Amino acid sequence: MLKIGPDVPDLAQKAGVEIVSGPFVNREHTIVVVVQSDKVENVDRFLMEARLPHWNRVRVLPSLTMEDALTEVQAQTPIF
Repeated sequence: MLKIGPDVPDLAQKAGVEIVSGPFVNREHTIVVVVQSDKVENVDRFLMEARLPHWNRVRVLPSLTMEDALTEVQAQTPIF
């Protein structure tokens, strides 16, 4: 991690991923990073090239901005 840590921003860019916030680290081997990409495959490539799963727990949580989520909800037909 000491060798690859400084390269994380470049690895993200090469994979087509924008780092929005982080990475933040803690002693539980969990790294929190908020990223943005048009393809989940880019996020996976970034994680693997940065070797983050080698030492840390990784969860990818596809998310929307609150504004986009509200727009989606309003466009749906209510079920009750």
